Amino acid sequence: MVGSNGSSTVPASAPAARGRLGVRLATLALLVTALIGLWQAWGLERWSLDGPGPGLWPMVVASVCVALSLIVLVWPGRDSATEAGDTDSIDAQELGRTRSTFGLYCLALVVLALGSAFAGFVLTAFMVSILLVRFAERRSWASALTYGAAASVIGLVCFAWWLRVDLPTGPIERAFLSLVR
Repeated sequence: MVGSNGSSTVPASAPAARGRLGVRLATLALLVTALIGLWQAWGLERWSLDGPGPGLWPMVVASVCVALSLIVLVWPGRDSATEAGDTDSIDAQELGRTRSTFGLYCLALVVLALGSAFAGFVLTAFMVSILLVRFAERRSWASALTYGAAASVIGLVCFAWWLRVDLPTGPIERAFLSLVR
């Protein structure tokens, strides 16, 4: 509503109330989705004599999502507060960097899906790690290469060898598994 002098007569707390409602609705949507995931994972085998079953990881993820959504539902946080404690106002340059970072993470998901199908786990994990650490997080090349190598080797050893998870195979995975199995 507009008053006679052209100013708005909407109470100042109205945008804050809409913001809280949006947070509550998003949290409820996450809670419902997590509960559906938990319900679906409940019927899967979580552990067997061979190790973790197909339902272990979905059960863990859904349980964490249920717990987090309940926490946010009970304690939603202060209105318009960010991690640094400032307001939601952000300059155009920072907004551009945020959008490019989001775009790089979306690109990483595409690379992860296509790369694992054609190149195997190790090479894909290495490339995605470099993409995210170097370009999305703006770290040095040394950090990106070190993190990429560590993530792919740790993933290969922990999942393919110790837990015997069937990872997407490429020449690197086949060579490694022929040595350790």
